[in-house]
Amino acid sequence: MAKKKYLKLLRPWDFIIVALLIIGSFLPIAIFTINQKYTQTAEPTTAKQVRTAVISHDGKKVYTQRLTGHRGTSQYVYKSQNGNYNKVKIKGGKVAIIEANCQDQICVRRGWISKPGQTIVCLPHKLLIEIKVNHGSQTQGGMVTE
Repeated sequence: MAKKKYLKLLRPWDFIIVALLIIGSFLPIAIFTINQKYTQTAEPTTAKQVRTAVISHDGKKVYTQRLTGHRGTSQYVYKSQNGNYNKVKIKGGKVAIIEANCQDQICVRRGWISKPGQTIVCLPHKLLIEIKVNHGSQTQGGMVTE
């Protein structure tokens, strides 16, 4: 009997409004998906993107490695004066911290990164690895010249 009272309060337009709101809630997902597909396919034809892994400690660059065209495996070990260390592995076009002596191990569990803008952060050691994109920059011996 209480169910009939609530149904009497609803008007036909209420159902239409609720349906439109539900459909509208999925609109941002559709827009971002279309935008992401468009940005992935729309690459500049004149300048080639060069992805670079930049490793910095406490805001200062300590090592950079070009990822675009990188073949094989290379490693970099960051050691601080107080005994902290992070082992960074670069394989193909991906980067990961494979070992660290910090307690939380969040940086190790982050896994591999390869896309521009992705980062790995080790807060206890103040170490940051980020993927940056340059358009046609040259590299020399693992260091990026800007």
